[in-house]
Amino acid sequence: MKKILKWTGAILGLLLLLTIGTAFFLRNTAQNRLAKKYEVLPKSISIPTDSASIEAGQEWAAVLCSGCHGENLAGTEFFNSPDLGTINAPNLTPGGAGKPYTDLDWDRAIRHGVARDNRPLLIMPSKDFQYMSDEHIGQIISYLKTLPAVEQSWGPPKTTFLCDVLFQVGAFGDALNAETIDHAKPAHYAPTREANVQYGDYLVKISGCRTCHGAQLNGGKDPNPEAPMGPNLLQEAACPVGAKMVL
Repeated sequence: MKKILKWTGAILGLLLLLTIGTAFFLRNTAQNRLAKKYEVLPKSISIPTDSASIEAGQEWAAVLCSGCHGENLAGTEFFNSPDLGTINAPNLTPGGAGKPYTDLDWDRAIRHGVARDNRPLLIMPSKDFQYMSDEHIGQIISYLKTLPAVEQSWGPPKTTFLCDVLFQVGAFGDALNAETIDHAKPAHYAPTREANVQYGDYLVKISGCRTCHGAQLNGGKDPNPEAPMGPNLLQEAACPVGAKMVL
């Protein structure tokens, strides 16, 4: 009996060591992914300065950016959990992260998910924004450059050991879009703005409807554990985002 207990204890101890070792390996791998540098050089695009383009950029930003970065784009506490950590959406105005950004920096961040220092941006939906046309990206950048400075600072992401392990096993979905985007992909061009399938599909792609509502838009779930279920849009009268997407 003592021999059986001894072997049982040894096996359980070995399993515990393997579990701890695996957890540390997953955590370190996650940290390496977050620290990886991406050498991405977007092609130069024309940034308009006329009032109509700036107004269009403001409308795009209101729909695509304000949900995370706040109505004035000065940033928000995007996620805060004692068990998982804190993730802030940065201040995009000249009073924050937007101050040193050039036109290429903005394009790199928006369509490639890569920051000015070449690190990947966490939870930046560039897998959707990569489909945006040069024209519409130019409008957004033109608007961002006109923002009044808001003196508001936000700290970098702080993730717990548990969060890193869950992130590495894919519990949060595609949280680092920089890893999965084809950075050499040619620029996209928006279909003609009309009430047709082509332009509707363009809006669905860039607004990330499928992240919450599923690949076929018939219902789904955002990887964020706190997010509600996304309803079946094929049976709904209208999508809340789509109702505002009139650009």
